[in-house]
Amino acid sequence: MKWLWRLLDGLDAIELVFYGCLAAAMFVGGPIWLVACFVVKQRYLPAVVLGLLGCVCIAIGVRDLRRKRFSWLTGGLAAGWFVTTLWISLG
Repeated sequence: MKWLWRLLDGLDAIELVFYGCLAAAMFVGGPIWLVACFVVKQRYLPAVVLGLLGCVCIAIGVRDLRRKRFSWLTGGLAAGWFVTTLWISLG
């Protein structure tokens, strides 16, 4: 019976990793896809805003990772980037 529980625990871990990777791919690939769609539709202002805001978030995140400490600036920019991406994509 123990082998069954170990098997089920392993399947739970695989499921968690799969959904985690899927969420990470959507979190990274979604805004890139959205910027590309805006460029194709020749809507350059939303593409530039999302692209620059994403690049700033990445730069600040890398800076904080190197300092091994996250700041309120990182959290605020990440939240602003997420809200702006949703707002522009739904608009």
